[in-house]
Amino acid sequence: TAGLLVANEALYQLSHNPFTAFIIYHSFCTCQLFFHKNLKKLSLQLAFFQYLVYNRTMANWLKDNYVILTGAAGGIGKALTKILISTYGAKVIGIGRTESKLQALQAELGENAHAFSYFTFDVSVKENWPIFRAQLEEQNIRPVLLINNAGIFPAFNKALNSEEDVLPRVMQTNFYSAVYAIRALSPILVGVGKIKPAIYNISSSAALCSVVGTAAYSASKAALKGYTEALQLEERDRLHVGVIFPGMTKTELFRDEKNMENSILDAFSVSAEKMGNSIARAIYQRKYHAVIGLDANLMNTVAKVAPANGLALVRWVMKTSKNKVFSQVFDFEKEEIKE
Repeated sequence: TAGLLVANEALYQLSHNPFTAFIIYHSFCTCQLFFHKNLKKLSLQLAFFQYLVYNRTMANWLKDNYVILTGAAGGIGKALTKILISTYGAKVIGIGRTESKLQALQAELGENAHAFSYFTFDVSVKENWPIFRAQLEEQNIRPVLLINNAGIFPAFNKALNSEEDVLPRVMQTNFYSAVYAIRALSPILVGVGKIKPAIYNISSSAALCSVVGTAAYSASKAALKGYTEALQLEERDRLHVGVIFPGMTKTELFRDEKNMENSILDAFSVSAEKMGNSIARAIYQRKYHAVIGLDANLMNTVAKVAPANGLALVRWVMKTSKNKVFSQVFDFEKEEIKE
């Protein structure tokens, strides 16, 4: 009886505070180990508890509910749209700047096209968001999830050599667009039963470990990381807020980079479909913090274990690759002339 009461309390806490559920669960296990000599009975009790927890967390909170997704037309956003609809049964409302791409995505969905609708506007313009919210309210749409995925990646270049408008332009799209979206839409997000509505911001491994030539991009994604983590603490009672750190992905972010093929970046990159599937799973499981990809995890470890020498090592690897994608950063052509 005591075990069932503890399990019930932990399951309740799981939907409100996963950390509390974790403490309850392991405290219960420790007490059982001290007071039960029958380890077989204990293992069966723990297995039953884990089964209950698994079913609780796997309850499909996305099915038949609305999801707002920025940057829906290309790369990770496109993959996420397809997976959220086909695998999790969500209704996705995509946001993008190019209507032809959104229409093409809708056509690709085939028999699932009815679960996708879209709005065309620039997410980096603050004034667009209240208008979008009003349109949702007119249609009586109350989303359960907001995913801020829109982003741009400028060409690799030294921070001091970049045009002055690069940093504000990147910050506006990669960071401020998420701020605008959250401020406009968080009041109309609605949960499912005891499950709170969610906001997920797609940051980057560059927020965990900056890479040479990506000053504007790394700064924008680090700002998004910090903002998200503050929201996690401030809105914990009302919203579930999570942040995702994807590694290198073969997406349109690098459409301006003609020398990516066969580079070290290309070697570490995964397909948008694979990355989208991993991100969707992390969101579905309501993870607060998810680092996805081999390179992302390596960069995260390096930045924590050796914040100075680790960054120098990453720089050395990029420089010794002699790939043209880094030519603006390391001046390879000038070095060859000197030699």
